[in-house]
Amino acid sequence: MKKILIKVYASMVLLVLLGACQENNVELYDGPSLIHFLETKGNVLIDESNPVITIEVGVTKALDVSRVFDVVVDTDESTAVEGLSFELLTPTVTVDAGEVIAEVQVRGLYTGAEPTGQLLKLSLSSSNTDEVASFQNAYNLELYKFCEFDQMAFVGTFQVVETDYWQNIFEYEVESVVGDDPYSVNITGLWGTSSPVKISFAIDENTCSILNQFFFDDPDAGYDNAWIRSVEDGQYNSCMGSITGLKYFIYPEGSNQGWDLGTFEIKRID
Repeated sequence: MKKILIKVYASMVLLVLLGACQENNVELYDGPSLIHFLETKGNVLIDESNPVITIEVGVTKALDVSRVFDVVVDTDESTAVEGLSFELLTPTVTVDAGEVIAEVQVRGLYTGAEPTGQLLKLSLSSSNTDEVASFQNAYNLELYKFCEFDQMAFVGTFQVVETDYWQNIFEYEVESVVGDDPYSVNITGLWGTSSPVKISFAIDENTCSILNQFFFDDPDAGYDNAWIRSVEDGQYNSCMGSITGLKYFIYPEGSNQGWDLGTFEIKRID
């Protein structure tokens, strides 16, 4: 079983407060203005609406002049094909004078999307290479074809990759059966237990969650009346029978203290 996690949320708040107390000790940035992506990866489901995906870029310091940067598709590493899987709507991106944030936009194309996903890798370029940061200068976007929700896509044997609060990674198999309604399943084996966990699907949002529920009871092992719920919804893909980014919290009923806070990544085994 996992180590006991003491006062997860209180610890997070404490870290924030400690950071605030030290704010006056942080020196202001006085280096060059460098462009970079704010995040380095993302994923999106492509439906028949051909959605537009917005990716934010930023500079380390605002200047009093506008600057234009090139957005480059890495064709060597990308498996998505421009004009077939996506359209790059902003081949250049402008950071206006006095601003530090700008947006890159990509349109996903449903007709060329694949259920198993395609990678689009973008990078930033400038005629003055000194204006491009050496960090977070590439972005990986996974494009997945949208499939209508199918409860049976989430029934069967699944591979779980679990990352706990301490960043330990566990891989194991679980079994899933239909739930008590058309939009849920019960998975047995999560967190190394034999107790079923109900996962509910919100088909309008393409997300799933673990509603607050009893998990298991093992006082001899130090887990007295353990409950489980998600603290961040996961995203599901009916084409692949997969769930990504489902963040869970395991805790004694009625308590803000807990034993673990982590993430489940779940994928059907064909």
